[in-house]
Amino acid sequence: MPIFQTRALSIAVLLGFSASALFSCTATANEAVVSQQNAIGEHLLPLDAASTNWLSVGERSGIQILDADLDTLDAWDRNAEYLDSRTITLNAVQKRLFSSVDTRSNQVLLYSVDLGSTDINQELVSSTLPYPIEGLCLHKDQHGVLHLFLISELFQAHQYLITPDANEQLQLRPLRTLPLGPETEFCATDDQTETVFFSEAEKTLWAFSTHPEAEVLRTLVDIAAPFGTLDSGPLGLSTSQGTLNVLSSNGPQLHRYTPENDAESFSHTSSLPLNNYAIESSESLSSIVNDGKVTHSLFDEEHSRVTLIEQNVSAMSMPSGALAEVKPLAETEPMPQFGDAADDPALWVHPTEAHLSLVVGTNKRQGLFIYDLEGKLVQQLDVGRLNNVDIRYGLNIAGNTVDIAVASNRDLNALSVFSINRQSRAFELVATIATPLQDIYGLCMYQDGAGKMFTFANDADGRFLQYALTANGNTVSGELTRQFQVASQPEGCVADDQLGQLFIGEEDVGIWTLGANAQDSTSLNSVAMIGDELHDDVEGLALYKTAGRSILIASSQGNDSYALFATTPPYRALGAFRIGLNIALGIDGASETDGLEASSANLGGPYSDGILIVQDGRNVLPTQEQNFKLVPWRDIQALFPDL
Repeated sequence: MPIFQTRALSIAVLLGFSASALFSCTATANEAVVSQQNAIGEHLLPLDAASTNWLSVGERSGIQILDADLDTLDAWDRNAEYLDSRTITLNAVQKRLFSSVDTRSNQVLLYSVDLGSTDINQELVSSTLPYPIEGLCLHKDQHGVLHLFLISELFQAHQYLITPDANEQLQLRPLRTLPLGPETEFCATDDQTETVFFSEAEKTLWAFSTHPEAEVLRTLVDIAAPFGTLDSGPLGLSTSQGTLNVLSSNGPQLHRYTPENDAESFSHTSSLPLNNYAIESSESLSSIVNDGKVTHSLFDEEHSRVTLIEQNVSAMSMPSGALAEVKPLAETEPMPQFGDAADDPALWVHPTEAHLSLVVGTNKRQGLFIYDLEGKLVQQLDVGRLNNVDIRYGLNIAGNTVDIAVASNRDLNALSVFSINRQSRAFELVATIATPLQDIYGLCMYQDGAGKMFTFANDADGRFLQYALTANGNTVSGELTRQFQVASQPEGCVADDQLGQLFIGEEDVGIWTLGANAQDSTSLNSVAMIGDELHDDVEGLALYKTAGRSILIASSQGNDSYALFATTPPYRALGAFRIGLNIALGIDGASETDGLEASSANLGGPYSDGILIVQDGRNVLPTQEQNFKLVPWRDIQALFPDL
């Protein structure tokens, strides 16, 4: 059965009942005014605050606009089931958008009604879906973007974007798929906390984040008795004023839940028995809020009857302060393998023609992948499981000045050294430098004031080794010059060549700094610890350097964000942001980022102020293999003008 939600209507306007049609009584937990009315179709939603017109949906009755006397004003003759609604602006006109499913043809129906109108606008009839639909719900995210969740009888929820194309025609764009349990029938979304709820009939109630970049992780809200407080188990769901409302058939009863810990858990706050209200059978539930009251609508399909229950409610204090977002302008071609493949990017800047610069990315199942600034793969070196990569400029090998890329090779526990031809832009493996590390992991490079190159490599056990790189004929050799250690798993590191400073990440602890030269002390100084700005795991680190200052960027993997810090004491936190959807270009955001790279080099066009490149751990829109996202630095600068 469907879920539907509206806003700002009272019980007096919901269905235009006469006084003789109403009856009321008082419950012990809350004052609850109850009314009942026969209904046309299976669901009714009001179209205006004056109770003038209604929208009705039914498999046999189709989609109808009704007046207060339930006479038909407009109709769409489609076999329609399920219903949800949100307000949108399309072609500069504010509308109520509705979603249903033609269960005979298995097609999604999107249709709208202009505010103040009684005409049905047919917005979209989708192609026939390849799975049977059991229910649906709509969601409007914090940026006003509409999402549609379709429950499949094959134990999955399919999440789509609803976006206009170039001609302002609505389209469905697949985002991702969520796993569900058997007999999942109902869903509802809380737009404020960006949470979607699913009920397994007579069993359990689950919550997922609606954010397309969020980890596909479900949270148990409640379970049927005797193990939980949901007596016979959940049926219809709705949300209101930050509260989750759940209907169960035993009684029936109406349960309320409130979010805790930023919607990471939920508390059962009350139950309202309904057996005194002449409610014999009901599965679907919707809720609307007006003036401190919530009106719940329960539909009894067997008796074609709608029951309304009005309760006093208190507004919930909802979490706020969502991080600002920037949008990627380009993305690289996806890796050839599903799973955790892409890891760390670097940027090679062409010496004379900036637009010929290259993005260099590791595939930790295969080797080194090189892309142009539009994300097209231009070279691939299958040299083993490479984890992290970094680049420095100007090494003379056999009489030729080349640039150098070094990557940590987990197959060999070694450093894989590549030369970069400045004319052809070709990468070539020129050396493999063995290390005593047992599980080589992260890596970064450093070039001192004399031009000498060094590589730092770390091990999963916390060890760091520093190697001096020297050209030796047609190859490169490495000399161990220093070692130090952190207490637990490290990975990302980055060196400031001008200041001779090294920044290292300890995944579950924070960020440290020390001198980058071999003769420097190995004492570690704290830059930032796991806390409000930084969420474990701390993964990639990068520097954005200009003539005036440098900024440290960290991949704060635990909350899919990117944290900015000053690079001089007291290492002040400068802000944090996320990378979100670029709907216009069909590029998803970035999440669960491992490595990243930043540069202030003028790469031309949108990258004239530099670039941020990040690994995307969950590549969606639609779901594909991992890749790298490219973001103009000017957009990050716009978020933080003080930078």
